[in-house]
Amino acid sequence: MTQQVDLPKHTSWERWVQSEGLSVTQQQLIPDVLTHPLEPWARTGVDAALLDFTPEDPPGGGHLVHQGTSRYMCEIPKGGTYKAERHMYEEIFYVIAGRGATTVWYDGSPKQTFEWQEGSVFSIPLNAWHEIYNASGEQPARLYACFTAPMVLNMYGISDFIFNSNATFPDRFDPYDETYFSGKSLRLQDRLVKTNFVSNVLTMGLDDHGRRGPGTNMHAIMANGHFVCHVSEFPGQTYKKAHSAGEFIRHRAGLTSDVAYLFLNGDGYDIQWAWGTTPGPGVPFERIDYKAGSLLTPGSGYHQHFNATTEPLRYVVLRFGSPELLGRRAVGGLSKPPQIEFDEEDPAVWETFVEELASRGLKPKMQDYKGK
Repeated sequence: MTQQVDLPKHTSWERWVQSEGLSVTQQQLIPDVLTHPLEPWARTGVDAALLDFTPEDPPGGGHLVHQGTSRYMCEIPKGGTYKAERHMYEEIFYVIAGRGATTVWYDGSPKQTFEWQEGSVFSIPLNAWHEIYNASGEQPARLYACFTAPMVLNMYGISDFIFNSNATFPDRFDPYDETYFSGKSLRLQDRLVKTNFVSNVLTMGLDDHGRRGPGTNMHAIMANGHFVCHVSEFPGQTYKKAHSAGEFIRHRAGLTSDVAYLFLNGDGYDIQWAWGTTPGPGVPFERIDYKAGSLLTPGSGYHQHFNATTEPLRYVVLRFGSPELLGRRAVGGLSKPPQIEFDEEDPAVWETFVEELASRGLKPKMQDYKGK
């Protein structure tokens, strides 16, 4: 005899988002992270918005919110705090505006406190207590975060375990190491370092990376965990080769994670192709403009970055995929996802770029890459 069971309408993660009363933003582009509206998140004492960049094109969609990694913005009030908590999911922060400090500890251990400012990146060691303070009594502090809460809540489904476990992870965090959040780094190879704190991503040193056209980048494994701070820059009046968003590689590595680019300066635009299509002559694409402070998801298909200014354009990506824990192919920037070479691209890509620069009184500087 078959027993009929009423299955829940939503996943554990989706039910948690609803129970937290989190405001949810579902759009591909956040035009300005400084002004994006936030709403109170009572449990944490901050205003926040969950940023759901779930692409609609790939199969397997239909969820209320993204089920892999997710991201949010929060604002700590003047002189206030993001209330102390610990959790069995990983979390990484970028400071959009403001200055403050974070204290991190395990039960019974010394407390580590470090200061941060606009442009800083830090990651919370797994299941460590942490409290985040706004040092200003005059201005709020706004932060952008990425976390693995969807994965963990869907795996365990028990909030009490996730937020009240006494487990410690000494291979991730040594609370007796007074230099843990000092900003020291260990170079592992070209374009890859380990660190637990980046003081300012705008001044972070980058390595040459010519495979994708003009530009430099660096990947930093944070807090001995799965999160990577990926910073890239490319020169003014240039653009990158069209490349896959790496959806296939991420899923093959067991990752159901999204990726989003936060542009730190300048302005330009992205060209994006629908999931499942390969760029080429006559294949339709969408143009999405961005500026300093824009947060953009590349979706699941091919995409291409364009710098329409005279100065280098830098962006930061917070994403899941430490090659130390998941293998080299886990980090899209260190693996080799498919890309379209300059001599194979749709002529309309070049024509669009020339027209955009001409409207600004500029010309392309692609001689070393396209010969024109």
